[in-house]
Amino acid sequence: MEELRDNNGLTEKEFLERYSDKNYDKPSVTVDILVLGTSADFSRFRILLVKRGEHPFLGSWALPGGFIKRDETAYQAAARELSEETGLRDVYLEQIYSFTNPRRDPRTWVMSIAYLALVCTFDSVRGSDDAADAAWFDMIVDDGAIKIFSEERGVEIVYEIEKGIFQNGKIRYENWVAKSTSGEKLAFDHIEIIIESLLKLKSNFYNSDLAFNMIGDFFTLPDLQSLYELVLGKKLYKTNFRAMVADKIRATGEKRKSMTSGKMSAEYVYDFSSIKQDSETTSE
Repeated sequence: MEELRDNNGLTEKEFLERYSDKNYDKPSVTVDILVLGTSADFSRFRILLVKRGEHPFLGSWALPGGFIKRDETAYQAAARELSEETGLRDVYLEQIYSFTNPRRDPRTWVMSIAYLALVCTFDSVRGSDDAADAAWFDMIVDDGAIKIFSEERGVEIVYEIEKGIFQNGKIRYENWVAKSTSGEKLAFDHIEIIIESLLKLKSNFYNSDLAFNMIGDFFTLPDLQSLYELVLGKKLYKTNFRAMVADKIRATGEKRKSMTSGKMSAEYVYDFSSIKQDSETTSE
């Protein structure tokens, strides 16, 4: 079969041999990861931050992340950076969004592919590689603000949040906009990454099994409901909630103390037999 030739009479092999990318600007590409869990009583979120040990934003707290290497995918880079900067391994990772504002990094044109990591335990973390420190922070989200704080590190970061209406084609949707705040700030545009991650998690949480990445292997229904209410930002009717999760969980026949009510309740586990293959995958 004769090879196809373009308007210049070149085969694909000939075209690639002569091709040069010098006419195209090339950005650097990083990954940034929001590692998200909850407090023991499911009353607030917990996130992992690292303290930058290098310019720019030297001494500022940031999401863990770094540059993608030539021989790896974004997913592989996210897993590697988590391990190198914090020591975390084998956590759930989902790609959230690409952040491409050309002014987001003062060094040069740097795009970031953001990932969300969901955890249910908080292993000891350490700052290594280019991170001077790493620590778990509490995070409280309400209609007017996002408050990130660590009593152990003596750090409090607060952003006022405004709800805005945006339009894409015929679709109008609500989003959050972080307003400038006095005092300490996160590095780069990492508050925007946190916002986009929370909103995507919220939109996908109800009709998925994501919750079971954020709760222990054994749990009670009051605790599971509290987790859903924290992520969704609203109270749920007990009867409706239990009907919604009925085919995702299985009773063990044991009882355990609920972290939210303090009472003994029936113990459940995630029912792996209910897993349905999704058309999407988190790895690349």
